[in-house]
Amino acid sequence: MKKLFTLLCLMLGLSSTSVLAASDNPVEIIKDGSRQVLDILKQDNGKNTKQVRQQAETVAVPLFDFPRMTALAVGLGWRQATPEQRDQLTQQFQTLLVRTYSTTMTRFKTAQVNVQPNPVVSANGKDATVKSSVTLPGNANPVAVDYVMYKSDKGWKIYNVSVEGASLVTVYRNSFNEEIRKTGVDGLIKLLQDKNAAPVAAAPATKSKG
Repeated sequence: MKKLFTLLCLMLGLSSTSVLAASDNPVEIIKDGSRQVLDILKQDNGKNTKQVRQQAETVAVPLFDFPRMTALAVGLGWRQATPEQRDQLTQQFQTLLVRTYSTTMTRFKTAQVNVQPNPVVSANGKDATVKSSVTLPGNANPVAVDYVMYKSDKGWKIYNVSVEGASLVTVYRNSFNEEIRKTGVDGLIKLLQDKNAAPVAAAPATKSKG
């Protein structure tokens, strides 16, 4: 069993605008950002956990393209959505990701991150998949984590993450499409709103491929 979604805490703490300004290399952004977030998490002493999580979130969120992530996660339903619905979906999905998984961040303060030096580049250099492995506390077997990025006007942005071959946006897409078939786009928005209003539950786990 690989905890795809608990690993999102590492994804949510990868970088800040200072890293973006310092490097135009996606590998260096992931590498330097991983080091930054682990340094932040190590400050947790059991009494300042909330502040540590907030600090990690503050430096992380700007690196992600949440509208693009939401569009991929919603899939065909995105085309049906009005601009206002798209804005609501993006806001609620971002809130869901950050709110649910940031609570697990401090569990990974002793994780070891190894970023591979050669990304898989496509789309004339505008897309890059940065491969890494994460060794979690109490688990000697490293977990493969791929960060899918594209080069925007504001620098490299993450728009998907794959853990042991399991794509974050694909996992969400399956449940989102089912909800849209049942209740439409507004029904999905309502579902996300209800989840975000509920107490935070433990992050779910998923089986790895193979």
